[in-house]
Amino acid sequence: MTDKKDLLVEIGTEDLPARFLFDQASELNDILCNQLVEAGLSFGRHQIFCTPRRLAVLLEHLDTCQPDQWVERKGPEKAIAFDEQGHPTSAATGFARACGTDVDHLSIEEDTGKPRLVFREQRPGEETLSLLPGLLEQTFARLSIRKRMRWNETDSEFIRPVRWLVALFGTETVPVCAFGLTGDRVTYGHRFHSPHAIRLEQPGEYSQVLETRGCVLADFALRQKVILEQVNALAADAGARPVHNQALLDEITGLVEWPRAVLGGFDARYLGVPKEVLITTMQDKQKYIPMVSKTGELLPQFILISNIDSTQPERVRQGNEKVIVPRFEDASFFWQRDLSHSLESRLEKLKDVVYEKQLGSMHDKTRRVASLSEALARETGADPKLCRRAAMLGKCDLLTEIVGEFPELQGIAGRHLAMHEREDGQLAQAIEEQYLPRQAGDTLPQSACGKVLAIAERLDTLAGIFAIGKKPTGVKDPYGLRRAALAVLRILIETGLDVDLHASLRLAVSLLPDGLRGDAVVDEVFEYMIRRLHTYFSGQEFAPDVIDSVLASRPTRPHDIAARIEALRSFRKRAEASSLAAANKRIRNILKKTGPAGSTPVRKELFKEEAEDTLHAAIEALSGDVESLFLQRDYEQALSRLANLRQPIDSFFDHVMVMDDDESLKTNRLALLARIDALFMHVADFSRLQS
Repeated sequence: MTDKKDLLVEIGTEDLPARFLFDQASELNDILCNQLVEAGLSFGRHQIFCTPRRLAVLLEHLDTCQPDQWVERKGPEKAIAFDEQGHPTSAATGFARACGTDVDHLSIEEDTGKPRLVFREQRPGEETLSLLPGLLEQTFARLSIRKRMRWNETDSEFIRPVRWLVALFGTETVPVCAFGLTGDRVTYGHRFHSPHAIRLEQPGEYSQVLETRGCVLADFALRQKVILEQVNALAADAGARPVHNQALLDEITGLVEWPRAVLGGFDARYLGVPKEVLITTMQDKQKYIPMVSKTGELLPQFILISNIDSTQPERVRQGNEKVIVPRFEDASFFWQRDLSHSLESRLEKLKDVVYEKQLGSMHDKTRRVASLSEALARETGADPKLCRRAAMLGKCDLLTEIVGEFPELQGIAGRHLAMHEREDGQLAQAIEEQYLPRQAGDTLPQSACGKVLAIAERLDTLAGIFAIGKKPTGVKDPYGLRRAALAVLRILIETGLDVDLHASLRLAVSLLPDGLRGDAVVDEVFEYMIRRLHTYFSGQEFAPDVIDSVLASRPTRPHDIAARIEALRSFRKRAEASSLAAANKRIRNILKKTGPAGSTPVRKELFKEEAEDTLHAAIEALSGDVESLFLQRDYEQALSRLANLRQPIDSFFDHVMVMDDDESLKTNRLALLARIDALFMHVADFSRLQS
């Protein structure tokens, strides 16, 4: 049994970018693990560590030696390797020499029907310690680094200057040379609390030694847990609720090694500035955690995470309170300047903002979105005039100073300005909601006007970018069209808007500049968006064949598509579903071969078999009610009624020859099948359902 030892690799650096810290450590771990696996080495649990000054990986129970390996090489064919007298030719002796052996030690084996020389040899595995220097050098070289730095006379490059390198296998150091350093067992603790060198005796003690002797919590997840516990305790004492998201927590965690939460405050007069501006200032500029009351009102308090356990925390608090003042002063200044000009006064200036060279200015886009919003409002029951005005004012906040300073506040700034100018409340809400959802899983617009504006804005973008030939290719999607398409589909489906997507796209394309309009663009964008539905419904665990079956019937209303898919998922659980799907597939295959039956009426007087009459009677008895249910989009009930056709259809195929020599009989029977096909196609193409 192969012996096992733990492996520790640590790259000690100058302060690393906090935002990418965990991803960089994860990549180091993944590349190293893959290198070891490729070398035939097995290991147990692996754990990553990362702080602003280090990236580290700990692997437990790594093999101390590669397993023995069989080496196989195929040589020339027997006919080439030996002459007529059976003596080895130069081809055979050359192959044997290349393998380091004699011809007598080679075997002859069949290979694709032809005998050829084969060399096999069992080679002992190499010691892991001798392999590790090369493996680690390759691992470091494969790390993806966006911006590389050089810091010494060597050609070494890394995201930040490397100051120490730990490579410890069991109790032995790995003699790897990288970054101008040689692998060692010495690490360093906190820059202020424990700056001295710390000697590691074995990998397993790494985390504990750094915490107890180095004042460093090297485990990213543990450090974040400690931060959250401290933040929640301070907030609870203050009777408040902290405001943070995962991205902010990750960045704060990446900024500290020995976190200590401190409660700070600011002058309440700044609360006259919209809270989103203050929150963004605290979170983005200072990495503070704002505090709100239980009712959601911003409080003049924040929590900062210090990287030192100060003996004078009051001075830490005062210093940070002092730093935030100029930030808030700037924000307040920008906001007061923005309040002095109305949104509408900025509309004309949008003509100077280029949206896209071929698609015109932001003012041109605004006018297109306004016309599209007005039309969508009529279709969805929203107020057309209100939606048009919301669209006309929707992009005006792009010219405000506050959005210039905080681009992420577009829409939010517009809402506050609209409320200040006493615009309709729903209009103000729509200006912000046009950007929802901002990312996957985000909340959707709630107001009728907001839904319309969010859809119109994205449909114009999709239509315009496709029209100028800049649709997404591969993983490249610079205009975010995939996200835009999914956002429109989510709004239509999840908020219950019954909108004809194809017709809306036709209107969006018709509003584009001359030379960019055309049915081909409409169809291309529509197909692109419909393909996104596979992703959307697959994420909700709908079976692929159910999705394909519904989409094959070419519906154009996403909310209707969702209703059909849900009904079909329920229906296929019934015993009749499989039989009806098989029959429908047979019907479709017959109709494909003979061509569409069109609107050819079924003539009862041509029935020759009882099964024909029975099936026709069943269809006639059901069709009226089923058609009515389809109009009401009660697909589940309609399919339930259609399930009664299972027995008559099975009997029809058992007793009736569809492709009769008598042309009139054949045509009549095809017309009967076409009636069935048309009924089921109200919901889906059942022939695509898997058994």
